[in-house]
Amino acid sequence: MADFRVYYDAANAFLHNTQLYGKAFGVSSGFYKYSPVATLPFIPLAVLPYTFASIVYYLIITVSIIWFSLRLYYYFTSETPQAGASKSSFIIIMSLTLIFMADHLERELHLGNINLFLLIGAFIIFLKAKEKKSTQAGFLMGALLLFKPHFLILIPYFVWKKEWRILFFSCASIVIGLILPALLKGFDGNLQLLHQWLLAMQDHNVHLYDSPNTIYGIVNHFLFNYSAHSWLVYFFLALTALTFMALMIRNQRLMKTSSIQFIEYFLLIALIPNLAHTDTEHFMWTWPLIAFVIISLVNNQTKNQRIFIGLLVLAFIPYCLNSPDIVGRDMRFLFDEGGLLGVANLLIVLVAVLVSFYRQPNQTANA
Repeated sequence: MADFRVYYDAANAFLHNTQLYGKAFGVSSGFYKYSPVATLPFIPLAVLPYTFASIVYYLIITVSIIWFSLRLYYYFTSETPQAGASKSSFIIIMSLTLIFMADHLERELHLGNINLFLLIGAFIIFLKAKEKKSTQAGFLMGALLLFKPHFLILIPYFVWKKEWRILFFSCASIVIGLILPALLKGFDGNLQLLHQWLLAMQDHNVHLYDSPNTIYGIVNHFLFNYSAHSWLVYFFLALTALTFMALMIRNQRLMKTSSIQFIEYFLLIALIPNLAHTDTEHFMWTWPLIAFVIISLVNNQTKNQRIFIGLLVLAFIPYCLNSPDIVGRDMRFLFDEGGLLGVANLLIVLVAVLVSFYRQPNQTANA
Protein backbone atom coordinates (compact mmCIF):
# COMPACT_ATOMS: atom_id res chain seq x y z
CA MET A 1 0.00 0.00 0.00
CA ALA A 2 2.90 2.35 -0.78
CA ASP A 3 0.74 4.84 -2.73
CA PHE A 4 -1.97 4.85 -0.09
CA ARG A 5 0.74 5.63 2.45
CA VAL A 6 1.47 8.81 0.47
CA TYR A 7 -2.20 9.88 0.52
CA TYR A 8 -2.53 8.97 4.19
CA ASP A 9 0.59 10.87 5.28
CA ALA A 10 -0.24 13.80 2.99
CA ALA A 11 -3.69 14.11 4.57
CA ASN A 12 -2.06 14.11 8.01
CA ALA A 13 0.45 16.72 6.85
CA PHE A 14 -2.41 18.90 5.62
CA LEU A 15 -4.27 18.46 8.91
CA HIS A 16 -1.28 19.18 11.13
CA ASN A 17 0.33 21.93 9.03
CA THR A 18 3.52 20.02 8.28
CA GLN A 19 5.37 19.74 4.97
CA LEU A 20 3.07 18.49 2.20
CA TYR A 21 5.15 18.79 -0.98
CA GLY A 22 8.77 17.90 -1.66
CA LYS A 23 8.85 15.26 1.08
CA ALA A 24 8.93 11.50 0.51
CA PHE A 25 6.16 9.68 2.40
CA GLY A 26 6.73 6.01 3.12
CA VAL A 27 9.17 5.20 0.29
CA SER A 28 11.89 7.23 -1.45
CA SER A 29 9.64 7.92 -4.46
CA GLY A 30 6.53 8.65 -2.38
CA PHE A 31 6.08 12.34 -3.15
CA TYR A 32 2.62 13.86 -3.04
CA LYS A 33 1.85 15.37 -6.48
CA TYR A 34 -1.84 16.26 -6.35
CA SER A 35 -3.65 19.49 -5.50
CA PRO A 36 -4.07 20.51 -1.84
CA VAL A 37 -7.83 19.88 -1.97
CA ALA A 38 -7.20 16.28 -3.10
CA THR A 39 -6.04 15.47 0.44
CA LEU A 40 -9.54 16.10 1.81
CA PRO A 41 -11.15 12.76 0.76
CA PHE A 42 -8.40 10.94 2.70
CA ILE A 43 -8.84 12.86 5.95
CA PRO A 44 -11.51 10.43 7.31
CA LEU A 45 -8.96 7.63 6.88
CA ALA A 46 -6.04 9.74 8.09
CA VAL A 47 -7.55 10.08 11.57
CA LEU A 48 -7.48 6.28 11.91
CA PRO A 49 -4.39 4.20 12.77
CA TYR A 50 -2.50 3.45 9.54
CA THR A 51 -2.91 -0.34 9.70
CA PHE A 52 -6.67 -0.10 10.10
CA ALA A 53 -6.94 2.68 7.50
CA SER A 54 -5.00 0.64 4.92
CA ILE A 55 -7.24 -2.39 5.47
CA VAL A 56 -10.35 -0.25 4.98
CA TYR A 57 -8.90 1.30 1.82
CA TYR A 58 -7.91 -2.13 0.46
CA LEU A 59 -11.47 -3.35 0.98
CA ILE A 60 -12.85 -0.24 -0.73
CA ILE A 61 -10.68 -0.92 -3.79
CA THR A 62 -11.72 -4.59 -3.81
CA VAL A 63 -15.42 -3.77 -3.69
CA SER A 64 -14.95 -1.07 -6.34
CA ILE A 65 -13.25 -3.52 -8.72
CA ILE A 66 -16.18 -5.92 -8.38
CA TRP A 67 -18.75 -3.14 -8.76
CA PHE A 68 -17.09 -1.57 -11.81
CA SER A 69 -16.69 -4.95 -13.51
CA LEU A 70 -20.42 -5.55 -13.17
CA ARG A 71 -21.33 -1.96 -14.01
CA LEU A 72 -19.41 -2.08 -17.28
CA TYR A 73 -21.07 -5.36 -18.23
CA TYR A 74 -24.55 -4.09 -17.44
CA TYR A 75 -23.90 -0.87 -19.34
CA PHE A 76 -23.37 -2.90 -22.50
CA THR A 77 -26.30 -5.13 -21.61
CA SER A 78 -28.65 -2.18 -21.30
CA GLU A 79 -27.35 -0.53 -24.47
CA THR A 80 -27.12 -3.78 -26.41
CA PRO A 81 -29.47 -6.53 -25.12
CA GLN A 82 -27.65 -9.17 -27.17
CA ALA A 83 -24.53 -8.58 -25.02
CA GLY A 84 -26.22 -10.30 -22.08
CA ALA A 85 -27.71 -13.15 -24.03
CA SER A 86 -26.94 -15.95 -21.58
CA LYS A 87 -25.44 -16.83 -18.22
CA SER A 88 -22.57 -18.66 -19.90
CA SER A 89 -21.62 -15.60 -21.97
CA PHE A 90 -21.69 -13.50 -18.79
CA ILE A 91 -19.23 -15.86 -17.10
CA ILE A 92 -16.95 -15.97 -20.15
CA ILE A 93 -16.99 -12.18 -20.59
CA MET A 94 -16.30 -11.43 -16.94
CA SER A 95 -13.56 -14.06 -16.73
CA LEU A 96 -11.75 -12.95 -19.88
CA THR A 97 -11.97 -9.28 -18.94
CA LEU A 98 -10.62 -9.81 -15.42
CA ILE A 99 -7.83 -12.09 -16.71
CA PHE A 100 -6.86 -9.39 -19.20
CA MET A 101 -6.87 -6.78 -16.43
CA ALA A 102 -5.34 -9.03 -13.75
CA ASP A 103 -1.88 -7.47 -13.49
CA HIS A 104 -3.19 -3.91 -13.43
CA LEU A 105 -5.86 -4.67 -10.84
CA GLU A 106 -3.36 -6.55 -8.70
CA ARG A 107 -1.02 -3.58 -8.91
CA GLU A 108 -3.80 -1.20 -7.91
CA LEU A 109 -4.52 -3.34 -4.86
CA HIS A 110 -0.85 -3.77 -4.04
CA LEU A 111 -0.08 -0.06 -4.24
CA GLY A 112 -3.38 1.35 -3.02
CA ASN A 113 -3.56 3.93 -5.81
CA ILE A 114 -6.50 6.12 -6.91
CA ASN A 115 -6.46 5.36 -10.65
CA LEU A 116 -9.44 3.03 -10.35
CA PHE A 117 -11.53 5.71 -8.67
CA LEU A 118 -10.54 8.26 -11.31
CA LEU A 119 -11.62 5.81 -14.02
CA ILE A 120 -14.93 5.24 -12.24
CA GLY A 121 -15.33 9.02 -11.99
CA ALA A 122 -14.69 9.35 -15.74
CA PHE A 123 -17.28 6.64 -16.40
CA ILE A 124 -19.86 8.46 -14.27
CA ILE A 125 -19.12 11.70 -16.16
CA PHE A 126 -19.79 9.81 -19.41
CA LEU A 127 -23.12 8.49 -18.10
CA LYS A 128 -24.18 11.89 -16.75
CA ALA A 129 -23.26 13.57 -20.03
CA LYS A 130 -25.32 10.99 -21.96
CA GLU A 131 -28.23 11.66 -19.59
CA LYS A 132 -27.84 15.43 -20.14
CA LYS A 133 -27.05 15.96 -16.45
CA SER A 134 -24.40 18.50 -17.34
CA THR A 135 -24.09 20.15 -13.93
CA GLN A 136 -23.17 16.89 -12.21
CA ALA A 137 -20.86 15.86 -15.04
CA GLY A 138 -19.11 19.23 -14.97
CA PHE A 139 -18.49 19.33 -11.24
CA LEU A 140 -17.14 15.79 -11.31
CA MET A 141 -14.93 16.64 -14.29
CA GLY A 142 -13.43 19.52 -12.35
CA ALA A 143 -12.76 17.20 -9.40
CA LEU A 144 -10.90 14.76 -11.67
CA LEU A 145 -8.73 17.57 -13.03
CA LEU A 146 -7.79 18.60 -9.49
CA PHE A 147 -6.44 15.10 -8.95
CA LYS A 148 -4.80 14.61 -12.34
CA PRO A 149 -4.62 17.26 -15.08
CA HIS A 150 -4.24 14.43 -17.63
CA PHE A 151 -8.01 14.56 -18.08
CA LEU A 152 -7.58 17.88 -19.90
CA ILE A 153 -7.57 15.65 -22.98
CA LEU A 154 -11.38 15.58 -22.68
CA ILE A 155 -11.79 19.37 -22.82
CA PRO A 156 -11.41 19.71 -26.65
CA TYR A 157 -13.82 16.79 -27.02
CA PHE A 158 -16.46 18.56 -24.95
CA VAL A 159 -15.86 21.71 -27.01
CA TRP A 160 -16.40 19.72 -30.22
CA LYS A 161 -19.61 18.29 -28.79
CA LYS A 162 -20.70 21.77 -27.65
CA GLU A 163 -21.09 20.63 -24.04
CA TRP A 164 -20.81 24.19 -22.75
CA ARG A 165 -22.53 23.49 -19.42
CA ILE A 166 -20.09 20.69 -18.64
CA LEU A 167 -17.19 23.01 -19.42
CA PHE A 168 -18.66 25.84 -17.35
CA PHE A 169 -19.29 23.72 -14.27
CA SER A 170 -15.89 22.07 -14.67
CA CYS A 171 -14.30 25.51 -14.39
CA ALA A 172 -16.53 26.34 -11.42
CA SER A 173 -15.56 23.09 -9.71
CA ILE A 174 -11.85 23.78 -10.26
CA VAL A 175 -12.13 27.31 -8.86
CA ILE A 176 -13.98 26.03 -5.79
CA GLY A 177 -11.40 23.28 -5.33
CA LEU A 178 -8.49 25.69 -5.58
CA ILE A 179 -10.02 28.11 -3.08
CA LEU A 180 -11.49 25.63 -0.59
CA PRO A 181 -8.23 24.87 1.33
CA ALA A 182 -7.95 28.61 2.08
CA LEU A 183 -10.74 28.13 4.63
CA LEU A 184 -8.30 26.07 6.70
CA LYS A 185 -4.92 27.45 5.60
CA GLY A 186 -5.71 31.08 4.95
CA PHE A 187 -5.30 32.88 1.62
CA ASP A 188 -1.51 33.17 1.75
CA GLY A 189 -1.05 29.64 3.04
CA ASN A 190 -3.21 28.27 0.24
CA LEU A 191 -1.28 30.24 -2.40
CA GLN A 192 1.94 28.79 -1.08
CA LEU A 193 0.54 25.25 -1.30
CA LEU A 194 -0.68 25.84 -4.87
CA HIS A 195 2.76 27.10 -5.86
CA GLN A 196 4.37 24.02 -4.31
CA TRP A 197 1.89 21.81 -6.17
CA LEU A 198 2.92 23.31 -9.53
CA LEU A 199 6.58 22.73 -8.70
CA ALA A 200 5.82 19.12 -7.69
CA MET A 201 4.14 18.45 -11.05
CA GLN A 202 7.08 19.99 -12.91
CA ASP A 203 9.55 17.81 -11.02
CA HIS A 204 7.57 14.69 -12.02
CA ASN A 205 7.77 15.46 -15.74
CA VAL A 206 10.39 14.35 -18.27
CA HIS A 207 10.90 15.05 -21.96
CA LEU A 208 8.01 13.31 -23.67
CA TYR A 209 10.23 11.93 -26.43
CA ASP A 210 12.21 10.12 -23.69
CA SER A 211 9.13 8.67 -21.96
CA PRO A 212 9.28 4.99 -23.03
CA ASN A 213 5.58 4.13 -23.31
CA THR A 214 4.41 7.29 -25.07
CA ILE A 215 3.91 7.31 -28.84
CA TYR A 216 6.87 9.65 -29.17
CA GLY A 217 9.11 7.54 -26.96
CA ILE A 218 8.18 4.34 -28.82
CA VAL A 219 8.94 5.88 -32.25
CA ASN A 220 12.07 7.58 -30.92
CA HIS A 221 13.29 4.24 -29.57
CA PHE A 222 12.46 1.86 -32.39
CA LEU A 223 12.82 4.13 -35.44
CA PHE A 224 15.23 6.90 -34.48
CA ASN A 225 17.41 5.20 -31.86
CA TYR A 226 16.75 8.09 -29.45
CA SER A 227 18.03 10.72 -31.89
CA ALA A 228 14.71 12.60 -32.35
CA HIS A 229 13.64 15.47 -30.12
CA SER A 230 10.73 17.86 -29.56
CA TRP A 231 9.55 17.89 -33.18
CA LEU A 232 8.44 14.28 -32.73
CA VAL A 233 6.04 15.32 -29.96
CA TYR A 234 4.46 18.10 -32.02
CA PHE A 235 4.15 15.86 -35.07
CA PHE A 236 2.37 13.01 -33.27
CA LEU A 237 0.13 15.32 -31.25
CA ALA A 238 -1.02 16.92 -34.52
CA LEU A 239 -1.40 13.52 -36.19
CA THR A 240 -3.40 12.14 -33.25
CA ALA A 241 -5.67 15.20 -33.21
CA LEU A 242 -6.35 14.99 -36.95
CA THR A 243 -6.98 11.23 -36.84
CA PHE A 244 -9.35 11.57 -33.91
CA MET A 245 -11.16 14.43 -35.64
CA ALA A 246 -11.62 12.23 -38.71
CA LEU A 247 -13.04 9.49 -36.45
CA MET A 248 -15.55 11.91 -34.91
CA ILE A 249 -16.63 13.25 -38.30
CA ARG A 250 -17.05 9.69 -39.59
CA ASN A 251 -19.10 8.65 -36.55
CA GLN A 252 -21.26 11.76 -36.65
CA ARG A 253 -22.05 11.24 -40.34
CA LEU A 254 -22.74 7.51 -39.89
CA MET A 255 -24.79 7.73 -36.69
CA LYS A 256 -26.48 11.02 -37.58
CA THR A 257 -25.97 12.34 -34.05
CA SER A 258 -23.52 14.65 -32.36
CA SER A 259 -23.94 13.09 -28.91
CA ILE A 260 -21.03 11.75 -26.88
CA GLN A 261 -19.98 8.28 -28.05
CA PHE A 262 -18.50 5.54 -25.88
CA ILE A 263 -15.71 4.63 -28.30
CA GLU A 264 -14.61 8.26 -28.72
CA TYR A 265 -14.74 9.19 -25.05
CA PHE A 266 -12.88 6.16 -23.71
CA LEU A 267 -10.47 6.15 -26.62
CA LEU A 268 -9.19 9.51 -25.37
CA ILE A 269 -8.90 8.24 -21.80
CA ALA A 270 -7.11 5.07 -22.91
CA LEU A 271 -4.60 7.15 -24.89
CA ILE A 272 -3.60 9.33 -21.93
CA PRO A 273 -0.56 7.19 -20.93
CA ASN A 274 0.48 7.05 -24.61
CA LEU A 275 0.34 10.84 -24.96
CA ALA A 276 1.54 12.03 -21.54
CA HIS A 277 4.30 10.88 -19.22
CA THR A 278 2.65 8.73 -16.56
CA ASP A 279 3.33 5.72 -14.38
CA THR A 280 2.52 2.30 -15.81
CA GLU A 281 -0.51 2.07 -13.48
CA HIS A 282 -2.40 4.50 -15.72
CA PHE A 283 -2.67 1.88 -18.46
CA MET A 284 -5.55 0.36 -16.50
CA TRP A 285 -7.67 3.18 -17.96
CA THR A 286 -8.01 1.05 -21.11
CA TRP A 287 -10.31 -1.27 -19.14
CA PRO A 288 -13.62 0.00 -20.69
CA LEU A 289 -12.28 -0.55 -24.22
CA ILE A 290 -11.07 -4.04 -23.31
CA ALA A 291 -14.52 -4.89 -21.93
CA PHE A 292 -16.15 -3.47 -25.06
CA VAL A 293 -13.96 -5.60 -27.36
CA ILE A 294 -14.37 -8.81 -25.37
CA ILE A 295 -18.15 -8.44 -25.18
CA SER A 296 -18.33 -7.79 -28.92
CA LEU A 297 -16.18 -10.81 -29.75
CA VAL A 298 -17.83 -13.25 -27.33
CA ASN A 299 -21.28 -12.36 -28.64
CA ASN A 300 -20.20 -12.49 -32.30
CA GLN A 301 -21.17 -8.87 -32.87
CA THR A 302 -18.30 -8.07 -35.22
CA LYS A 303 -16.67 -9.33 -38.41
CA ASN A 304 -13.02 -10.41 -38.77
CA GLN A 305 -13.06 -12.00 -35.32
CA ARG A 306 -9.93 -14.12 -35.79
CA ILE A 307 -7.81 -11.12 -36.71
CA PHE A 308 -8.98 -9.17 -33.67
CA ILE A 309 -8.44 -12.14 -31.35
CA GLY A 310 -4.92 -12.58 -32.70
CA LEU A 311 -4.11 -8.91 -32.12
CA LEU A 312 -5.52 -9.09 -28.60
CA VAL A 313 -3.36 -12.11 -27.79
CA LEU A 314 -0.29 -10.19 -28.96
CA ALA A 315 -1.27 -7.22 -26.78
CA PHE A 316 -2.03 -9.48 -23.82
CA ILE A 317 1.60 -10.56 -23.38
CA PRO A 318 3.14 -7.18 -22.45
CA TYR A 319 -0.12 -5.70 -21.17
CA CYS A 320 -1.03 -8.38 -18.64
CA LEU A 321 2.12 -10.46 -18.15
CA ASN A 322 4.35 -7.53 -17.19
CA SER A 323 4.79 -8.85 -13.66
CA PRO A 324 8.19 -9.94 -12.29
CA ASP A 325 6.40 -12.85 -10.60
CA ILE A 326 5.47 -14.19 -14.06
CA VAL A 327 8.20 -13.16 -16.51
CA GLY A 328 11.03 -12.11 -14.19
CA ARG A 329 12.46 -8.69 -13.47
CA ASP A 330 14.45 -8.33 -16.71
CA MET A 331 11.49 -9.10 -18.96
CA ARG A 332 9.16 -6.95 -16.87
CA PHE A 333 11.66 -4.08 -17.20
CA LEU A 334 11.65 -4.59 -20.98
CA PHE A 335 7.85 -4.41 -21.02
CA ASP A 336 7.55 -1.34 -18.79
CA GLU A 337 10.68 0.62 -19.73
CA GLY A 338 11.28 -0.71 -23.23
CA GLY A 339 8.01 0.62 -24.65
CA LEU A 340 6.26 -2.72 -25.17
CA LEU A 341 3.49 -1.87 -22.70
CA GLY A 342 2.81 1.30 -24.67
CA VAL A 343 2.77 -0.67 -27.93
CA ALA A 344 0.31 -3.15 -26.39
CA ASN A 345 -1.98 -0.34 -25.29
CA LEU A 346 -1.95 1.20 -28.77
CA LEU A 347 -2.78 -2.22 -30.22
CA ILE A 348 -5.78 -2.57 -27.88
CA VAL A 349 -6.98 0.91 -28.83
CA LEU A 350 -6.64 0.05 -32.53
CA VAL A 351 -8.62 -3.18 -32.07
CA ALA A 352 -11.36 -1.31 -30.17
CA VAL A 353 -11.72 1.24 -32.97
CA LEU A 354 -11.79 -1.45 -35.67
CA VAL A 355 -14.34 -3.49 -33.72
CA SER A 356 -16.55 -0.40 -33.51
CA PHE A 357 -16.22 -0.06 -37.31
CA TYR A 358 -17.08 -3.67 -38.05
CA ARG A 359 -19.90 -4.20 -35.58
CA GLN A 360 -23.22 -5.31 -36.99
CA PRO A 361 -25.28 -2.38 -38.35
CA ASN A 362 -27.88 -2.51 -35.57
CA GLN A 363 -25.10 -2.34 -32.97
CA THR A 364 -22.99 0.46 -34.42
CA ALA A 365 -24.93 3.32 -32.88
CA ASN A 366 -24.29 2.01 -29.39
CA ALA A 367 -20.52 2.03 -29.86
